[in-house]
Amino acid sequence: AINHGADAVYIGCEQFGARQNAGNTLADIEKLINYAHRYHVRIYITINTILFDNELKTVQNLIYQLYNMGVDAIIIQDMALVNIDLPPIAIHASTQMNNIAIEKIKFYKQLGINRVILARELPLKTIQHIANTVDIDIECFVHGSLCVCYSGQCYLSYFLGNRSANRGACAQPCRLPYNLYDADEHLIAKEKHLLSLKDMCRINSLKDLIEAGVSSFKIEGRLKDKTYVANIVSAYRQELDNILEQQPWYKKSSLGKVRFDFTPDVEKTFNRGYTSYFLHDKREMIAQINTPKSMGKYLGKVSQTTTKAFRIDTDKKLLNGDGLCWFDQNNVLQGTNISGLEENWVPTNNKKAPTIGTKIYLNFDKHFFEQLKKEQTKRKIGVDICLLFENNNFKIRLTDEQGSISVLDLGNDFPKAQNPTKSKENIEKQLKKSGNTIFEILQVTINVKQMPFIPLAVLNEKRRQLLHLHENFLFSTHQREKRKTPEKNIEIYTKTADYTFNISNKEAEKFYQKMGVYISEHAWECQNRMQQKIVMKTKYCLRFQLGMCLKNKNNSQQTTQLFLAYQQKRFVLQFNCQQCEMTIRPLL
Repeated sequence: AINHGADAVYIGCEQFGARQNAGNTLADIEKLINYAHRYHVRIYITINTILFDNELKTVQNLIYQLYNMGVDAIIIQDMALVNIDLPPIAIHASTQMNNIAIEKIKFYKQLGINRVILARELPLKTIQHIANTVDIDIECFVHGSLCVCYSGQCYLSYFLGNRSANRGACAQPCRLPYNLYDADEHLIAKEKHLLSLKDMCRINSLKDLIEAGVSSFKIEGRLKDKTYVANIVSAYRQELDNILEQQPWYKKSSLGKVRFDFTPDVEKTFNRGYTSYFLHDKREMIAQINTPKSMGKYLGKVSQTTTKAFRIDTDKKLLNGDGLCWFDQNNVLQGTNISGLEENWVPTNNKKAPTIGTKIYLNFDKHFFEQLKKEQTKRKIGVDICLLFENNNFKIRLTDEQGSISVLDLGNDFPKAQNPTKSKENIEKQLKKSGNTIFEILQVTINVKQMPFIPLAVLNEKRRQLLHLHENFLFSTHQREKRKTPEKNIEIYTKTADYTFNISNKEAEKFYQKMGVYISEHAWECQNRMQQKIVMKTKYCLRFQLGMCLKNKNNSQQTTQLFLAYQQKRFVLQFNCQQCEMTIRPLL
């Protein structure tokens, strides 16, 4: 991620992150910090699960360890971490805290929280209003897999299999196939992935988000491989760099320029189809109900078929080894790996061959993935080097892209060059080398009245020392933001707290009580029976997705109740048309 242009990386430890199966050791995190801080790239640690009483001391000790290692911030969900003694580490409010209401975000600012990661569902105009109203850093998701539910408010995984999303153990039940019935038990949809959303992609809206006041863009990468990270980070880095070049009053927070040796394409790595997800306040088909698998990039339609092959009308040059997919006439996903290709004629098993007019997608681009595996993208910090004579000493001075300077003395025990022109060429040539370092020498200047003869071995050694000196300087001068001082008069945004506040320990309970909040019930994970509770509230509307929107007076199913079924479990769907929201509640 860093090598391909990330300004920051968020990552989980072995415990207490919302991705239980994606933990990292403290030793690996420390290595990451040591690598990142040379570029002034920040490292944020996810401590964004709800916590139980017997875990608080362990979490407290862990955060002290992380702070001492140099971590830049922690991302939290549990308000216990605002109430216990912690080092002065910056705190970011995770999207798991359901960050929608501006009153809640004002509350975070009063608590001294440094940054809020907004709910994915918020439209641009609301994001702008929050940024203009509350003096707090704003972070938004721009790419990756989408939870169908408001983050932190999903209890479906725990209800179905005791795997709590708020404890980092989500089983992703939203990707499962469901049946949909009406009140008369008529089957409306059979074995469809009715809660499975497309992936988010906002690469074309970065400028709008910057102008709205967003200071950090977040790429979701749950259990994705390094080719996904390389491609997606590179695509967003290039787009951001183009914006910064056009609008130089914006500055990136890290150092170094990335030299790409491949062309990023967000459609060529894992995606279920893309959506901007309510950003522009427009209703769109945001689910891919026929499959939760990756679709890839649209190629074109089938133009001809035979009993053994089909031809695609596409400009793309296909290769043996490419992977194709399509939906058959029953909307079941089919696919094939190309073998024996002849002039865009793709051999196939006749039983699953696509018909004329079928849309074909490239879900594995062999050439592109070979490029990604071989690519050697470099991130280099641009520096200028000058040889000068000052205070009776020869010196080499390095100036980096942010204007920071390191100087190394060479002494003055060098004879006058017998061939000044040749000596100057040799000095420039040796000082231009940067080897396998994080630096790229952009310019070498020689500012001396009398050209010295400096042996090549001396030049090379001093150049290495200077680059090492400046690398250590950059690491040591990395700036960490501290947690802000809480305000004296804090205004709470609510008077009562139910199970959706996810209060799962005594410290969180004390925090809310101190704020004057009445706790009517604790987190779902702390209770024995929650049958009648809402397990999911979502901005996604299944009625709209299926063409049954109640605002459309022409549809034939205006008032009928809808029920979702998975195996023996049944759920009733309820719709708030004024807010365009849907809730899911289990039936006894």
